[in-house]
Order: sequence, then structure tokens, then C-alpha cells
Amino acid sequence: MKIPLILLVFFSTFLFASAKEKVSLQLMWVDQFQFAGYYMAKEKGFYEEAGLEVEIKKFAKETNTVEEVMSSRATYGVGRSSLIRTRSEGEKVVLLSAIFQSSPFVLITKDITKIKSIKDFRGKKIMLTKDASDAASIRAMIMSSGVKESELEILSHSFNFDDLLDGKVDLYAGYTTNETFILQEKNIPYRVFSPKDEGFDFYSDILFTSQKELEKHPQRVERFRDASLRGWRYAFENIEESIELIHEKYNPANKSLEALRYEAKELKKLAFEDNTKFGEIKEERVHRILDIYKILGFAKDKIDMDEFIFSKSSNVLSAKEYAYLRDKKEIRLCMIPSFLPYSTIKDGEIEGIGAGILDIISQSVPINFRLIKTNSWQETLSLAREGKCDFLPIAEDTKSRREYLDFTTSYFKDSIAIVTNDKKNYILDIRSVSDKEFSVTEGYSFVETIREKYPELKLHIVSTRKEGFMGVQKGKYYGHIDAMMAAAYYMQNNSKLNLKISGQLEDDIKISFGVKKDDEILLSIFQKIANELEPKDIQRVLNEWVSINYTTSSDYGYLKNVLLIVFGLTLIFGYRHYILKKKNKQLQILQNQLVRLNKSLETKVADAVNDVLKKDAYLLHQSRLAQMGEMLSMIAHQWKQPLSSISSMQIAIRMAIELERFDLSDEKQREEFLEFVHQKLDKIAANTQNLSQTISNFSDFYKPNKKAEIRKLDKVVMKACSLIEDNMDASNISISMSLHSDSVVKLHENEFMQVILNLLNNAKDQLIEKAIKDAQIKIKSYDEKGDVILEISDNALGIDKSIIDNVFDPYFSTKLEKNGTGLGLYMSKQIIEEYHDGSISVKNGRDGAIFTIKLEIEDNDAK
Repeated sequence: MKIPLILLVFFSTFLFASAKEKVSLQLMWVDQFQFAGYYMAKEKGFYEEAGLEVEIKKFAKETNTVEEVMSSRATYGVGRSSLIRTRSEGEKVVLLSAIFQSSPFVLITKDITKIKSIKDFRGKKIMLTKDASDAASIRAMIMSSGVKESELEILSHSFNFDDLLDGKVDLYAGYTTNETFILQEKNIPYRVFSPKDEGFDFYSDILFTSQKELEKHPQRVERFRDASLRGWRYAFENIEESIELIHEKYNPANKSLEALRYEAKELKKLAFEDNTKFGEIKEERVHRILDIYKILGFAKDKIDMDEFIFSKSSNVLSAKEYAYLRDKKEIRLCMIPSFLPYSTIKDGEIEGIGAGILDIISQSVPINFRLIKTNSWQETLSLAREGKCDFLPIAEDTKSRREYLDFTTSYFKDSIAIVTNDKKNYILDIRSVSDKEFSVTEGYSFVETIREKYPELKLHIVSTRKEGFMGVQKGKYYGHIDAMMAAAYYMQNNSKLNLKISGQLEDDIKISFGVKKDDEILLSIFQKIANELEPKDIQRVLNEWVSINYTTSSDYGYLKNVLLIVFGLTLIFGYRHYILKKKNKQLQILQNQLVRLNKSLETKVADAVNDVLKKDAYLLHQSRLAQMGEMLSMIAHQWKQPLSSISSMQIAIRMAIELERFDLSDEKQREEFLEFVHQKLDKIAANTQNLSQTISNFSDFYKPNKKAEIRKLDKVVMKACSLIEDNMDASNISISMSLHSDSVVKLHENEFMQVILNLLNNAKDQLIEKAIKDAQIKIKSYDEKGDVILEISDNALGIDKSIIDNVFDPYFSTKLEKNGTGLGLYMSKQIIEEYHDGSISVKNGRDGAIFTIKLEIEDNDAK
């Protein structure tokens, strides 16, 4: 990612008066007081004050408001509660505000029709809108009274109220804000049937936008919503002024002032009823409306309410902060020169991770940066100390720097890596090699941390990273200590070096924004920016520059459904960690004793063996942790269907009661109701048992097999596949098994299952990454010359010839963008060879990679 040095300018109304952001609002009906808030926000300059130039798009007969917004022909729209159905069908609409807490949409009849209750609707002519979901509240009201649609004569809506006045229809779907005024004006007695009175209370006139607009311009969305609500408050507080404006300028239907005044007062009741906060959208009410849509057959899928309902952010810049940026005109930017992958200056452009972070900032905040050129990091810090730098996008908060800089909270953490030659063992604790000499590059913040925490370390300061790495390569230093990403980047671009990352310190490098000392407003601006940075966006920038094997935390969408599992697995992990820690202490004591006996050849051998055992134990433990994340994802996926079924059945029971589908005073219907409830409860019990069995199946996987047991290999393979089959189905990957071995082998069952799951997950990742159509994984077993052969193959086009010989090496990973650990295949090889005296190999077949495991058959008498 590159950004020109000359300008990083992003204009807004607060920087240049001529550069207001142009947006549009699509109305869902013809102009009237129904949209007064938007007219007043435009006429009174509220949109302009928010930096927006707003076009209010008129309604036409063919207008589809949702389509206009989703196609970007309009930026925002006004819609009905049917937006909930729209979202459940996959359209990424986002609700911003409900102007009216209840809908004015009702059925109206004249008293002369003698229709006094909903049951009197039978055989009557009802005029409804063509879109059934728009009239969902009315249909639900009718159904709840036991009247079937087949008993009604439903006519397509003509939008001509004379049809009711002239007696062509018995009931007319209209609005309490318009049609009832006409009836009162003509002194015609009438009756209204409101869905709200029957418990079907829907929102109306919902301000909405697309998820694309929210993701790209979150602050603009908030400014538009707030300015619109401000316009609505003004309209309701100044009704006379508002209706006069609408009467003169926004009145294609030629409504009278009296009609507009009546509409305004009725709408104000709907906007501020029940002391609800103006414009508020409550998640529980949206769930309720969604349930009704499901019962009516208009919606099926669940909705992620966090994405669907917009919530106000505390990170939007204030008017004072925008004024600050306008007056300051430019922000003096200082970078770290020649420090890739973080940043460098090349051919007049900024490159590196810092450039990517600046690009993210530019998408939402109008800032004009001017680069202050420096030749070294020391020079950059010197200018910052002199107050000549306003902003450093990449900086670590240290005690010494706080004298001249203020820092935001960290938005990213990097590890501190230990690089050695590739013959050295993995370093579990830096203190175990405190007698060795390490190089470290001068001027970097973590040097202070290392010296304070590990004073016993022998550190040699070098002027450049290259000097340190070459010193390790030539044996001058035991290792080089550096930032993990910087070390990985250097090794990627210098592949001839025989070096590796052999460990890391417990400490992290916390990356923050550095701001000129005592500039409180600028610090506030960048703190808000830091709060808004998304981990996925930062990771995307990192992946453009560095391929590194480390594991970050994951957010599992269904984690709330598996808290019990997490708790149980945490206990297991905690116990194992306690044992490992205890053993490590014992091993450390033993190591200290061995150091004193170092002259003995036997002691040297024992020490070497001890290091190898510690390394393998650590790697096995780390591999298990990596798979725990995958296992939790599988558990969550397997829980998804039964939980959905349970939710659907409880909704069915609740709605059967609320909609009074059964007459409990009738003995036959009471028995039918009891049978209906028992059926649903039996199904809930069956699904609950399914959830319990899922926990048992997966928890067994984490019980280590201390002793090998005689097992039929085919049965173990099928057991492993059962744990992952739902996950594969969800990814549209088919698994075919051709298992023809009837022999038994000696297995550590869970460890062997770990190998199978490693291979299957690797195949799945490759199939998904390469977007293979008709993705397949084949598993085959057979007996051959005293051995059982297990082959796992896929059609993912194979492994690159340049790396196929390295796939079993530790820390080698092809899943860098997914934070692969590089340990899976290495540990699989260790398990097969060390635990089972077998072999594992890989080759490319016609369609993809083929992994082959060979194990010795046990004597048949052992069956």
C-alpha cells in the first residue's frame, strides 16, 4: 500500500465550505407532513451544518425504496416494518431510526356496514395493498381472530378513497392520519380496526440505509440521522410553521392547511407515545415483528440484530474537533524511515503498514497530512522532542517518550521475537539462555523493556537489523531480538539465511498513535480513530506486508451458545497447564543440576534429550491449542441446527397461545392443544439430547491417551470424520470413504484422530481458498504387505513443487492469511513416527495432494 507524500487530503465541509458531501433520501410516498422532519432539516440548514448536501427524491408510482437504496441510486430511504422481512431475505439494509413508534396503517369501515368486530369481516370486500408483507400487521390481526383469508374477498388497492365512500368495498386499508380526516370532514360515522389494539404493534416510517454505506461512511450515517431527527423535533415543536411550508412547497396532493394540521397532530402522537425516546428502535420489538412474519410465512432466516439496528457511536468527531481540523489546516506527520514492514519512504511515497493505517484513517476522517522528512528514527524522535511533529501513526508508549508525546490506547500488539540459526532448539524461556549473547537494534522502544525485565541478558547493540542477523548467521551472536513482524519480513526477503524464529518474549510491543504533547483536542481525535479501527482491517494491512506464523484470538459467532463447553474446556486446559507448569519447574531444577555436572558426557546427552522433550511437549501443547479453536467452531456449527429447532418450536408454542389458535374451552380443541404442546416438547427434548451428545463426543477428544490400545483403524477414521462432517457440509465439501481394511493396529486413539483432523482441515482450507467447484475429499484404507495404508486426498490442485518437501517442517505454513501456526503437519509427523512407529508422506496426484499414512498391522490374535 502506497500513499503520496505530497498530499493526504480528504475534503469535508469542515475543511472547505464548497465540499459538502452529496447524499440523497428516497421517500416512500408523495409529499405531505409524513416527511416534514426531512423538509425542515433541509430548509433550516441542519443538513448543511452537518456537512451534507441532501437531495430529497420524490416518490413515483414505480418507486421501490429498498431497490433505490441498495442500488446506490439513493443513499438513504424511508421504509416500513417490511424492512425486517427484507433483511431476513439477505438484503443488507440497516435500520437507523423509527420516526413513528406505531403504525397509522389500519382498516377503516363506515358504520353503515354494521361491521362491529373482526369476525364480522367474513364475506366482506377488503381493499389491501398488493405486497402482503406491507399489510402483515392487518393480516395477523385478522388471523388472530380465527378468520381465514379464504373467507374474505380481498381486492387490490386502488388508492382511491372514494371506493369506500361509494360502497364499492366494505373495508379500506388506510391511515388514521389521512382518510379519517376526510370522514370527519364529511360527517360520515366510521369505525377503525387497528392491529395495535390486537397486539400487532409495528414501527412505521423507518429511516434506513445500506450496510455498504454504513461500513464506508459510519460518521456520515450518524450525522445524517442526527440532523434528520433534529429536523423532526423542530417540525413537531413548530407545527404551524412546518405545515405552512409544506402547503406552499411540498404539496402535490393539494392538501388543505386543516388536513396537514390534523395529520401533524396524529403523527406526533405516534412519534412520542408511551414516553419512548424519539426515534428509538428496540431489539425486542424487532424480534416480535420478525416472529409474526415467520408465522405468516414471510420470513425464515434469523437476523443479526447488531448489524441490522444502527447504534450511536461515541467516536464521532464533535463540532469542536472538526473546527480544530479546519483551523489547523494540516497535521505534521512523522514516520519511521527505513523500517519495513512498518514504514519507509521510497520514490516520494510512504510504504508499509503505516501507509495502510493512514489509508484506513482517510476513509472516515478529513485530515490533511504534511510529511516531515527524516533520515533516521533517532532524527524523527528528536523532531518530536522539539515539538515539530504533530502525529506519529506508529509509536510505542514508553516512559521516556511521555516527556514530549501523548499516546492513545494501543490499536495493535506485536510480539518480541528471538531469531537464531536453524540448528538451535526452541527457546521456552529466555532466562534459560541468559549466558548467551544477543544482538538488538539501537533506538527501539522494546530495548528499554528488555533491559528492565531481563537485566541478566547479555545485549549487544547493533546499528541495523542486517548487522544483527548477519552476526547470528556467522555465529557471532547466539540470537537477535526484534519485533516479530520486522524479523519475519526480513527473513522472507532474505531466504538464503539459515535462520528461524526460535521463540518469543512474554512481553508485547503495543502500537499506538503518538500525538504532540498537551494537544488535547488532537489526542481526542486520534483516540476516537483508534477506538474505531477494526481488527480485521488492521490484519488485512498486515497481511499485505508480512506472512508470519502466529495465532490471534478469534471471534466465534455462536460462542454465546457454547459457554458451557468453553468453561469445561477451560478447566481441562487449566489443569493441563498447571501440570505442564509444575513439570517445567521440575525440569528447570534438573537442568540447573545438570549444568553443574556439565563435564560428564552422560550429563551432556541427558541435557540434550531433555531439551528435545521440552520442545516436543511445547509443540504438542501449542498444536492442541490451535485445534481447540477449530473444535469450538465445529461444536458451534453442530449446535446451530438443534438450537434453531428449539427456538422455532418455542416460538410456535408461544404464537399458538398468543394468536389463540386453539379454543381451550372446547374439549376437543383442548386435547389437540395438549397433543400439539407434547409433540413440540418431545422434539425439544430430542434436540437437547443431541446437544448433550455433541459435548460428550468433542470432550472425549481432549482426553490424552497415555497408553496405546488395539483398535480397528477404519472405526477410528469414521469417528474422526463424524466430528467434522457438519463443518464440511457447511463448506459444501463432500467426503467419500472407501475403507477396506479389516486389520487392527496399536493406536493412541485421540492423538491419531488429531492427525486425521489436521489433514482434513488442511484440505478444507485449500479447497475453500482456491474456490474449487465440486470440492471433494477422499479417504481410502487397505492392507498391504503387513501394513495398513490410509490415504487422504483432495481435488485442490496439489501442493506447489517448490514447497512440497517442506510441509512437515516446524513453523512452515501455507495458511498465513488465516494465522496458521505452522505446527499441524509437523506434529502429525511426530505423532505417526514417534507414537506409532509408522510413516506419513505426501505427493501430488492427478487432482490434488495425497497424504499417505502407513502403520504396522498387529497380530490378529490381539483382536
